[in-house]
Amino acid sequence: MKAAILILSDKGSRGERVDGSGPALEEWLTGRGATIVKREMIPDDAGLIERTLRKWADSGTVDLLVTCGGTGLSPRDVTPDATRRVLDREIPGLGEEMRRASAAITPHALLSRAIAGVRKSAMIVNLPGSPKGAIENLAAIWPAIPHGVAKLQGDPADCADSRPAHHHAVPAVSFVARSGTGKTTLLEKVIPLLKERGWRVGVVKHDAHRFDIDHPGKDSHRLTAAGADTMLICSAEKLALVKRHEAAPPIRELLATYFTDVDIVLTEGFKQSDLPKIEVNRKEQGETLICRGETHDPALIAVASDGEMELDVPRFDIDDAPGIASFLEKQFLPRRNGGE
Repeated sequence: MKAAILILSDKGSRGERVDGSGPALEEWLTGRGATIVKREMIPDDAGLIERTLRKWADSGTVDLLVTCGGTGLSPRDVTPDATRRVLDREIPGLGEEMRRASAAITPHALLSRAIAGVRKSAMIVNLPGSPKGAIENLAAIWPAIPHGVAKLQGDPADCADSRPAHHHAVPAVSFVARSGTGKTTLLEKVIPLLKERGWRVGVVKHDAHRFDIDHPGKDSHRLTAAGADTMLICSAEKLALVKRHEAAPPIRELLATYFTDVDIVLTEGFKQSDLPKIEVNRKEQGETLICRGETHDPALIAVASDGEMELDVPRFDIDDAPGIASFLEKQFLPRRNGGE
């Protein structure tokens, strides 16, 4: 995918502000296989924005064109207006999804006027101006971007393809098992191996029961118990977020919201999701697997077991953490391994 980044900033274009969003977007997109063919900063001038969008989109050398900045309510925030005038067709769902995902983080996101659409064979997406906001918004819609770009390039594949989707903001793999099998122990061995190899690792633990992250008597616990809907604990080395909800958010929403700064996410549980799965099994529990027996889950990609079994996916010894780490690298972290 060939991508272009257009930064809109009056102060930045005059040299009065250092651009943090352009480098952040370039790193994020490059990490997901995109080739950055253009990156430029211009003032918040509607005419100049229109001319630049037309020139880049009409060149035939850009598949995805992201703008950054000028999506709010200030008098100089004219990016959506300029973008709308150059589009052949709008894609309303992308703007709606960015606002929905961002509103879960800050209600100010509801004021965003960002839009997305198509000009000729290029997809154009407006993003907010801050590095954090730009990445969060792009991550929220990334599951749809590669498919959309492919369709613009003439891909005849059915849009209703029911196969599990693997194009999301960050690659994620779920370790599933029956209770007491040892999936946490295996993850404890795999995580440091990936860290030693230079990867940033996120983890999501699925808990079917009620839990607290701190202890009764602590100030944070008292404030949450008092009824706070969202409570954040922050120190010099880490932070923790406690957010009440009526139902657990979908795992892909969690990935897009909280894991844009890692290379891979390993989840424990989520056996009902369509994430790629590694099932952990012990022979004392029998040879019937959750993903091959109870169901036939097409998302199963490997099994870690202490017993031999005939499978249609690779099998690793349950203690072979190095082999599993290498498998994850090869399958989901190809950029440093000579992949595409």
